[in-house]
Amino acid sequence: MSKAKQNTFLTGYFAILAASAAGLGYLAWSTWSTASEAKETYQSKTAKLATLQKAPIFPKQENVDAKKKQVDAYADQVGKLNEALRGFQAPLADKMNNSEFQTKLQATRDSLATEAKNAGVKLPENFDIGMGIYLSTFPETKAVPRLNAWLEGIDSFLKILINGGVKEINIVSRPELPFEKKEDGSAATPAAGKTPAKPATPAKPTAAKGKAGAAAEPVAVLDEKAVIERYPFNVTFTCSNRSLNEVLTALANTPGAAGFFNIRSLRVENEQKTGAETSAQIQVVEENDPVTQKPFKRDAVYIFGVEKVQVHLAVDLIRFAGPEMAEAKK
Repeated sequence: MSKAKQNTFLTGYFAILAASAAGLGYLAWSTWSTASEAKETYQSKTAKLATLQKAPIFPKQENVDAKKKQVDAYADQVGKLNEALRGFQAPLADKMNNSEFQTKLQATRDSLATEAKNAGVKLPENFDIGMGIYLSTFPETKAVPRLNAWLEGIDSFLKILINGGVKEINIVSRPELPFEKKEDGSAATPAAGKTPAKPATPAKPTAAKGKAGAAAEPVAVLDEKAVIERYPFNVTFTCSNRSLNEVLTALANTPGAAGFFNIRSLRVENEQKTGAETSAQIQVVEENDPVTQKPFKRDAVYIFGVEKVQVHLAVDLIRFAGPEMAEAKK
């Protein structure tokens, strides 16, 4: 009898080793087979993708018709939405002339000054709503309808500030838009001794080139002016933190009669650059409670929250395009 048969441990050990080797061999073969199939599938898909990419585009007429139907339906829905939003804004004053606009500008400025004075709001010197140019010069007649809409929007915005309890309106300014320029392209009131610069000619879009070097068709991009028009202006004002919250809440809930306000940028500066000294001695002061009017002893001070902040806002007055706007552009 052999030693292996006499030693049952060795017999069991070699049996387990043989079974393990067979199992590992099967797992290796199975994994290799799966990997080979995945590689073949990947190569097949890659080859098919390359073929599709190189193949010329050949749209079927039924696909073209289906796409056109979908695009037309989408455009119709956008048109309905645009029409619904236009219902919330006042139409352009297309019958107003430049003299009437100047009179309205002066009246609006004086009315805002009176409201601000009654509310204790300080206005900047030579306050002109950012349209001082037209207090002494008539605008172009074709620009009056949109200038009037712009004026009403700024007027509405400033009233929100005054009613929101701001302490001071520091700056009100706006850029000049192309529709304000004269027929020859010059500004309404060019600076003395300076020749008005000609409007820059926009660069033509460069067509993208494909792999073969052939120029690809330019991507069609809808000009947003076909849907909306932006009337930007900038306002800087000083207020408390609570007033700032009230102003922003009011802006978010404007009915849109004068237009819709879109805040492009907002920067807030605290007048108090450093916090209160924690080691400062507190002086006990007897005061009256503002609600109950009962006297009490105040033995604490505010660390923050009661100081004023200066807010810089860049705002777009948004008006949705319509037939009346198209007439004003002519």
